[in-house]
Amino acid sequence: MKPLAFAAVLLAATTSFAGVSQPLGSHFQVLIPGAGSTAGANNTFFRSDITIVNLLPRNQVVRLQWLSQNGTSNLVRFIEIPASSGLRSADFVAEALGTTGLGAIIVSAMTGSTGSVDPTAQLYVSARIWTPQPGTAGTTSQSFPVIPTNTIDTPRAALFAVGGGPSPDNSDNYRVNVGVVNLDPVNSQTFTVFIPTPTPVGQTVTLPPMSMTQVTVGSGNAPSTQVIVQNDTPSGTRSNNWITYQSTVDNITGDAWSELGVPGSAQ
Repeated sequence: MKPLAFAAVLLAATTSFAGVSQPLGSHFQVLIPGAGSTAGANNTFFRSDITIVNLLPRNQVVRLQWLSQNGTSNLVRFIEIPASSGLRSADFVAEALGTTGLGAIIVSAMTGSTGSVDPTAQLYVSARIWTPQPGTAGTTSQSFPVIPTNTIDTPRAALFAVGGGPSPDNSDNYRVNVGVVNLDPVNSQTFTVFIPTPTPVGQTVTLPPMSMTQVTVGSGNAPSTQVIVQNDTPSGTRSNNWITYQSTVDNITGDAWSELGVPGSAQ
């Protein structure tokens, strides 16, 4: 692994102004819903640029759980981050996890490599997926929200404005993918992803425990398109421990953006 480690002095100003300049969103366990080291369409290759910072003045063991597509190659890795410092890798999935493909990552502060989750820890985590931009010397990327796992409670979710660009005139230039992550540790979950109007058209996927998948909604969607994701698992094993996201990608440049599903729906 060749991550870029931050020196402890990097956080000196942050820790000396605790509660004022400490980054928002620190937590002891978070989900990165989309990460990868994988080839994409149109000569793109997407890698995850991920930063993990330990905000406390003590060393912190961190468990990384890779939730692969359809649960076929899940794995666990442990790293230790020194006090008041952090690490960053521009190809985190390959370098820190030693794998490839598309998946999700649960980042957990631990009391030790054989211990339990440490609720007293403070981790700051950020994530984006990037690719060299075809035909140029530059790059393009999209950020992914990082979610505290204890806030996840999704009965049904909607994704809004997942169509193409700012005008219906160029919506064919954009493709939309919808990701679903099943965090239930025991039960498979069955989801339907559909556009409710004018005539509902959907795809149904069943995810094993602790896995994710990504389905395409295609190109040509109007900018105001709403996508619904609902959990159709039988009530006896249905769980609200899941999330959904959308990723909209420019077919020409690879420029992209993402959003999380909102629990509930407008229709």
